[in-house]
Amino acid sequence: MQNYSISELARIFKITKYTIRHYVDEGLLSPEKNSVSGYYTFSETDLYRLYQILTFRKIGYAVKDIKKLFEQDNFTDVFRVAEAKVQDQINSLLATKRTIHTIIQSQENTKFDKIAFAERDDRFFKQVPDNLLAEEQLNLLEIAKFDSYQPENVCYLIKSNGNYDTCFPGKSDDYHYVMPKGDYAYKNVLIQEEQELYNQIESFKNDSFIKNALSTDNSVILCYENIFSSLAYNQATVFTLGLNYDC
Repeated sequence: MQNYSISELARIFKITKYTIRHYVDEGLLSPEKNSVSGYYTFSETDLYRLYQILTFRKIGYAVKDIKKLFEQDNFTDVFRVAEAKVQDQINSLLATKRTIHTIIQSQENTKFDKIAFAERDDRFFKQVPDNLLAEEQLNLLEIAKFDSYQPENVCYLIKSNGNYDTCFPGKSDDYHYVMPKGDYAYKNVLIQEEQELYNQIESFKNDSFIKNALSTDNSVILCYENIFSSLAYNQATVFTLGLNYDC
C-alpha cells in the first residue's frame, strides 16, 4: 500500500497543506505521525477519506456535519438528497441566466423616442380591483396576497378623455378590455421622473398619425413598464406606449 506525505496529498487534490492539517485537527483524517520528525504519513485509506470529505464540502456540508455523517455506514441517501438540492440550484441558476439574457436582449432591441409599427395578437386585460389600489396606486401589500397578480405585469389603458384604468393581463374568457389583433403603433420612452411620463404620453397623443387614430371612440393607449429593459438602468425606467391604429 502506497503512502503519501502531506505535500503530495496537497498536490494530488490541489488544496493547501493547511486545509489537510485542519481536517486532521478536526479528527476527520487520522494519518500516522512520525514521533521523531512530526511529519504525517497518509495511507490510501486516508486519500479515499479525503476524497469523501472534499466531496461533502463541495455539496455544502460543514466540517461538524461531516463528522456526524461519518458515524453512518452508508451515504447513499445523503447523496440522493444532495443531488436533489444541487438540481434545485441548477434550475435556479438557469432561471437567473434566462432572466439576464432577456434583460440583455430587451436592452439591445429597445429603440427610444421613435414611433414604430408591429402586428399584435388579441390582448386581454382585467381591471385591477379597487381593494388592490390605494389612492390610484397599486397596494403592493394587498397584491402580495395573490399569486395571480404580479406587480410587474401592471399596465394602464388611457382613454381619449384622459382617464385611465389600471389593469393586469386577462384571459380570453376572463377580461374587461380587449385590444384586438391588428397593427399597432408603439413608442419606447426612458423616464426618470413621473412627470416625464405624462409629457411623453401627451407627445405621443399629439403626433399627427396617433391623433388621427385616436379619433375613433374606442381607441385607447396602452402604457406599461418594460421591466426587463428597465433593469438595465440605474435611475431610469422604460415605458412602452402602444395604440391600435387599425380600429
